[in-house]
Amino acid sequence: MALIFQVAYLSSAQAGLSDGDVHDILRASKRNNVPAGISGMLLLIDQVFFQVLEGDKNAVEVTLDRISRDIRHSGIIHVLATERPERHFPDWSMGFEKFVYREADIQASDVEPFDIADIARNPTVSALAGKAPELISFMRSLYTGRNMRGAPALDRPA
Repeated sequence: MALIFQVAYLSSAQAGLSDGDVHDILRASKRNNVPAGISGMLLLIDQVFFQVLEGDKNAVEVTLDRISRDIRHSGIIHVLATERPERHFPDWSMGFEKFVYREADIQASDVEPFDIADIARNPTVSALAGKAPELISFMRSLYTGRNMRGAPALDRPA
């Protein structure tokens, strides 16, 4: 049985990224990922993307290279690259969830743009890799909460 290659990364959304921009990203993901056999999920938490891609190693690497050149985000930090026996998101060419934690009375124009590149220069950034499995488990709980079939059981702590 061939193993599934899985990668995860964080990046900073471009300042002023609109819902229309996000819909364009998701449409392009479906158009590109289905023929390439890629599945995964994208979270947008305030202005930070967390994305998981899974599939054939070469197809995932080509997809990640294309994504890295997209001007709608910057400061990519790779937090996971592994091979797995099965997919976490088998039925999603690209699942999506958006979370906004910014206080309601603060306008986006009043907020200093977040630059994830600042985090990338932090010597403790390797700690982010340790959080990737927790984020993926959270993403899988969203996936299974929508009655999606085919996902492996959620990992349980030892």
